Amino acid sequence: MKTLYRQFIQTSLLFLILSIVLGVILTNVYYVSFTKQETIDQNLERAQEVAVTLEQMHGDTAALEPFLTSVANLGYQIALLDSNQQLTTFGEPFEDLTLTEQAEQVMTDQQTYTGETSGLSFFMTSHFSNRLDNTVGVPFEVDGQQYALFLRQDMNLLSSDIHTLLLAFLLSIAVVNLAGMFLMAKQLTRPISLLHQATREVANDNYSHTLAISRPDEIGELANSFNEMIDRLRQNDESRKTFITNVSHDLQSPLMNIKGYAELISAKAADGSDEREYAEVIESEAKRLSGLAKQLLLLSSLDQPAYQLKADQYALDDQIREVIRHYRWRLEEKELDVSLKLMKVQVHADRELMNYVWDNLISNAIKYSPAGSSIHIDLENEDGVSVVVEDNGSGISAADLPHITERFYRADQSRNEEGTGLGLAIVQEIVKLHTGKVEFESVEGEGTKVKVYLPKFEEE
Repeated sequence: MKTLYRQFIQTSLLFLILSIVLGVILTNVYYVSFTKQETIDQNLERAQEVAVTLEQMHGDTAALEPFLTSVANLGYQIALLDSNQQLTTFGEPFEDLTLTEQAEQVMTDQQTYTGETSGLSFFMTSHFSNRLDNTVGVPFEVDGQQYALFLRQDMNLLSSDIHTLLLAFLLSIAVVNLAGMFLMAKQLTRPISLLHQATREVANDNYSHTLAISRPDEIGELANSFNEMIDRLRQNDESRKTFITNVSHDLQSPLMNIKGYAELISAKAADGSDEREYAEVIESEAKRLSGLAKQLLLLSSLDQPAYQLKADQYALDDQIREVIRHYRWRLEEKELDVSLKLMKVQVHADRELMNYVWDNLISNAIKYSPAGSSIHIDLENEDGVSVVVEDNGSGISAADLPHITERFYRADQSRNEEGTGLGLAIVQEIVKLHTGKVEFESVEGEGTKVKVYLPKFEEE
């Protein structure tokens, strides 16, 4: 996944590179369009002054070399071409002494040479190259002899300090820019990471998690809105749980009365009569509603943040065997074969709650297993306790499998069976309270496999 932090860094680096490239291009355009001609004019003016001085003040050839040497010492590179095509240099040596045809015309046609170069002339660096054709040239005459004077400023003297300062300036800008960019990226992505963590907590029904972000910008407003949303969700959740608890509790008394009167009617009615049949239906539905109310009360109590597990040490394998013995008559009725592979395992857990887990999973396996099939129950203790309940029943469709632990959710194939849609939701809540996890694997028409994992208990 391409994170926002990486995207910000990559985008900032891209803009930094583009700004450097654009800056170089604009600098070249400005130099070529404006500064270059001024530099050529200045150098041409200096060369003409030197030539006039040589013609007027030094009338013999013997004074040429001393004078040009003194001029070169002032920060210039000079090349002198005489009528015999002999080339003499003064000051720092040139890297390339090749003369272009235009430069040779200074001697042959007495023309002024402005150092115009071709090829890479657009790039500013080409105008600072240490070449003889990158100079200005003027003709002059001393003692009846024709000469061509080529002159340019000594860039080593001119630019050494400037280059050092410019490099330090660019490096400091780059360091500050990169440091600021990384800091800004961290500042921008950190609250988003906190918001992502908070949304995951809310998705897990944890409404006590709030965002500790205080910023006077859009992210701060988003954090405040998120905290307000969590407060409203918390209030709605508390109201819902209180309502369910109160209704479940208040239903118990009338349901017990309905069940009792249904039993009285059934006892007085004749066998096979409609009254007895109706009374048995009423009694059955009253039992179902009573079970639903008890499950709602249990689920509501498990949802309470302050719920305390009544954990103690006991033998888990004995508990599972006891649950199987409880369903012996149903196993015999459906002629189901139970395969047990139970290790001797001691667990530290809430015995009553875990009994509900095994009761629900085993009863489901019996309920949805066809007659004459088998149920496999394995108990292992390897870096934690793992209990696997596997049947060869009708299975669960791929569309229903992700939702089977949702409250009141019932898959299509189970609507004709007795159930409330709360059993697996309660199982998951109980296992989560024990910091464990429940995994479901199922293939429709082949069976279902449920694995309950409980972490290893270590006494402090």
